[in-house]
Amino acid sequence: MSKPIQLGNGASLESLDAAYKASQERHDRERLLAMRMVYQGSQTLEQIGSILKRGRATIARWLKAYREGGMEKLLHRGHGGRKASLSQSDQEVVIDELYSGRWKRARDIQVWLQEERGIDLKLGGVYYWLYKLKSSWKVPRPRHKDQDPDEVEAFKKEIVSSLEALDVPDDCAVHVWVEDEHRYGLISVLRRCWTIKGHRVTAPRQMKYQWSYAYAAADIVTGNAEFLHTPTVSLEWTQVFLNQLIATDPEGIHIIIWDRAGYHPTVLTNELAESVRFLPLPAYSPELNPVEPLWDQVKLHVANDIWETLDDIESAINEVLEPFWEHVTRVWSLLGNTWLTRGVIIFLQHRLE
Repeated sequence: MSKPIQLGNGASLESLDAAYKASQERHDRERLLAMRMVYQGSQTLEQIGSILKRGRATIARWLKAYREGGMEKLLHRGHGGRKASLSQSDQEVVIDELYSGRWKRARDIQVWLQEERGIDLKLGGVYYWLYKLKSSWKVPRPRHKDQDPDEVEAFKKEIVSSLEALDVPDDCAVHVWVEDEHRYGLISVLRRCWTIKGHRVTAPRQMKYQWSYAYAAADIVTGNAEFLHTPTVSLEWTQVFLNQLIATDPEGIHIIIWDRAGYHPTVLTNELAESVRFLPLPAYSPELNPVEPLWDQVKLHVANDIWETLDDIESAINEVLEPFWEHVTRVWSLLGNTWLTRGVIIFLQHRLE
């Protein structure tokens, strides 16, 4: 039979219980629980370690600390952990560079840390910090070489004043639509899919040159969404789609935020002129339009398959679009909490003042 363990240090079960209940730190509670089990004297160090998922040597070290200095030494955190290989300032610089997307490989980061910061890290250490800094390996979104970053930032900062400058009457309901178009056709779309590691999966593909277009718009004010399939994009078809948007509230004012495509009018001189206001996005800035990611969902749905006719692929596309015209929550999720939606909310609040 194992010899009872002597706790020593004038310990009492009541003092250990009180300290255990008062502490919220796992570090402290684990050690206090171990000493409580030692105090009860019914288990060996090995048994206590097994219950706490610790080794016998760890329980023995805690017991020695308690015998020498009581609860103060038992709960003391003197070692402070290993010093981080990247200081706080190093981490901030790495994060800035990650935002810029300058590195394509972990090896590039390893070389940069050595040459620019004087830090020698193994490749495994680089991957550790990439995980620690919550980074991800992504394909960058294309950005037109002629895009003006200053114009983009100015547009985002001045969105409220830009909306207010459209001179919308105070006694009219107002709708703020973000609009975009998408071309789809019978040429196969390929997207990633899951398969077994080491297996080269294939997907059917055809080169059939037939296509159509889809107009889409989401109302930031109401959460409504409207769609229209057309054989092409043109001023005439854009006019048809504008009529569709206005029909959702013929008495209201409809602000249309869209890009500067040639088939998007800048002014109207017909009977719709009083009902519509246009706010064009900066040139070459599709990423500012929250509707555009919708087309990624469309492509993913129709990918890796063969569509014999445009009617077939339109039916598949409508399976993606239908939840957006039926459920407002899907539209809110698409629009998100962004500079644009926050700006529209402020704009609407100003109209109520």
